[in-house]
Amino acid sequence: MARATSRPESTRRRQRWPDGYDPENTRNSLITSALGLIEQRGFDRTSVQEIADQAQLTKGAFYHHFASKDDLLRHIQEEYLEAQLAAIQKIEVDSDDPTVRVRELIRFSLTSVAEYRAHVTIFYQERRYLTGDLFAEVTRKRGLVEAAFAGMVADGVARGAFRPDVDPRIATFGLVGMCAWAYQWLNVGGPLSVDEVARQFSAMVLEGLSARPVG
Repeated sequence: MARATSRPESTRRRQRWPDGYDPENTRNSLITSALGLIEQRGFDRTSVQEIADQAQLTKGAFYHHFASKDDLLRHIQEEYLEAQLAAIQKIEVDSDDPTVRVRELIRFSLTSVAEYRAHVTIFYQERRYLTGDLFAEVTRKRGLVEAAFAGMVADGVARGAFRPDVDPRIATFGLVGMCAWAYQWLNVGGPLSVDEVARQFSAMVLEGLSARPVG
């Protein structure tokens, strides 16, 4: 999956200034620099100047694209959440089978941890630094992701595919927590592929949710 950006490539025109300045490339360079530094050192120990220096840019370039370091953190958080929301929408379109949907949610959640590891690390370790409207917007989008997870589980319960005693909200906490924590230990170069880890997670979850006896 391609890394998420603020707007899809097909809906924006890449702009270059007459002197060759490329705003989009500059913005992406700052984000890439921030992802590496904040993941390694933490949000509070990373300065705007260090982010700009690592990207071989100036603080002026930073403030042209972001109102503050907090604004950049908000962007990083939303980039990850928007990738999740887009994937959830595709899963819902591709199948109406609750079991298939949950299996694909688990697979995507783990592959996104592998692809967006820096985003995920920053999301879970640094989001406490967001306050006010920035925190509220990230929280709103996180709520949409969790609501989509819960909705798929609830649909499975309503259609008799999942056990009637399953609380979709509790199941969602378990699913999200199990998959998200993988950023701490998932080794993409290890003996098990991400898809194999996802298969094993799916087996455990779906056997627990299934309304039918497991033979």
